Amino acid sequence: MKSYSQHLKSTQEFGETHTTTKKPILRSSGIFPVTQNQYYSSSIHFLGYWLLKRNIPDVTLTITLRNADGKTLLKKTEIIDVAKAFSVNLSSLLSEIDYDAKNNFLGSIETEFHSTQDMVFPYPALVLEYHNEKFNTCVHTLGRIYNDPEDLKENESSKVPESGFDIYVSDDLNSFLSFVNGPLPNNEGIVEYQVTNSDSEKLSGTFNLGYLKPFETKFIEFRKYIPNLPSFLKNNSGSISLVHNFEGFYPRFLVGTIQTSLPSVSFTHSYYDCTSCSDKTDFWNRKNDTHYDSSIYIPLFTRNNEYTNLIIYPNFSPCNFSINLELYNKNGEKIDELLRFLHVDTTESKLHKINFNEITSKYENNEISCANVICNFDGEKIPARIKFGLDVGMHDLKSKLPCNICFNSKMGNPLIENKPGSFHWAPIFSHRNCVITIANFSTLKNYQRDSEVEMTFFRKEDSSTISKKLTLKANCEERIYSSDFDIKQFIKTEGWVTFKADNPYVQGFYFNFNDSGSVSGDHFF
Repeated sequence: MKSYSQHLKSTQEFGETHTTTKKPILRSSGIFPVTQNQYYSSSIHFLGYWLLKRNIPDVTLTITLRNADGKTLLKKTEIIDVAKAFSVNLSSLLSEIDYDAKNNFLGSIETEFHSTQDMVFPYPALVLEYHNEKFNTCVHTLGRIYNDPEDLKENESSKVPESGFDIYVSDDLNSFLSFVNGPLPNNEGIVEYQVTNSDSEKLSGTFNLGYLKPFETKFIEFRKYIPNLPSFLKNNSGSISLVHNFEGFYPRFLVGTIQTSLPSVSFTHSYYDCTSCSDKTDFWNRKNDTHYDSSIYIPLFTRNNEYTNLIIYPNFSPCNFSINLELYNKNGEKIDELLRFLHVDTTESKLHKINFNEITSKYENNEISCANVICNFDGEKIPARIKFGLDVGMHDLKSKLPCNICFNSKMGNPLIENKPGSFHWAPIFSHRNCVITIANFSTLKNYQRDSEVEMTFFRKEDSSTISKKLTLKANCEERIYSSDFDIKQFIKTEGWVTFKADNPYVQGFYFNFNDSGSVSGDHFF
């Protein structure tokens, strides 16, 4: 794990001091565990955003398909020289090698984007999707193979466990961990775990994965490796922290849950467990009286059979804090403010859940559409990484699983005030009741700045676009639906939308509300 300040510098964030010796990123890559069986398959989606955000005229994409043992089955190259929607479909790759579709497949797809101009980020903005007609689940780029020894050294300067996601184990639900090993063999893959259940009780142990081949794909069902896990979780969700000895690749794991009764998956990615991170570089050094220590906007889905929970995992650097909740309607009017709604004592290592349906049910004619989650830390220390989980789901339908979006609260950074604008983008799956939420919220305590936003929609079939404009007042939220007539007419299968704002504080999420009750989603790029 590199320090947060080093991350900001390496990605050339606005206001940071840029080193003149930084090596340009000419290879940006991701590697994904993929599967195909009788129930569902896998795809990777992306927008040709390099042309829009970096003014790079073209990038070269190399796609490598490997089986579970790491053997290369297919390698192909494509030039990306147009801003439109693209996808890499596992079923198509398997058909190219005459793979018998009757056989299950587990393996990996590696995507490597090459350019002669600096792409800034060593990981590209891609979306991994598992899907069939009744469900889909999405997450952005996670694991990757390092570019060079310098890249490896920088990212493994300190090693921490991976955590920050929900786990379920029951007769119908089965949580898992999946990853693709790097180019180095591992003679004995070892994982130490600590499970936290809904009562914040702990269950610890170790399991051995044996010899890991180069580029081997592992799919690990927790119940097969952790004794008594179903009874420990008591039919409720929990969390887990994983210490590992994997090397040679960026260990951001694919984690999620399989449902048997509705053959489906809901997944997300793991994140740093910072409970042992107490060095000076693990804390934010820009405490400012005009900004909250940290805050983040979240959309709320609490009407009809929809529900929203905010999960606070026991993965913070040692530092106690309180959470204030500000509740808003879509017009930016504050409905209520719940001060010190929750106090988190990191020494207690508790798993917390904020049930927003319970909160909003107390208000007549519920107009609450979103919340500003504000973190106020005790003392002067503010952890540089503050990670939550956003669970959005639907009751009383076939799917039992919400999405579990991994996202960070935003640090109060006075340097951002001078940033002239922002650029974001998100995928649109037109036939899955897609809802995109965009909002104008800031870490500033007295925030009053409006934002003009230009939205541009892209599709897969060609490079044509349509555009719209909207104004977002301070603390306002807008929702865009794939069922909107002009969007539905334009995007027939899949597409993307970009948001160009004259304000640095615009942020958002996307969700897919499948008819089965399966909900998928993630934060904006």
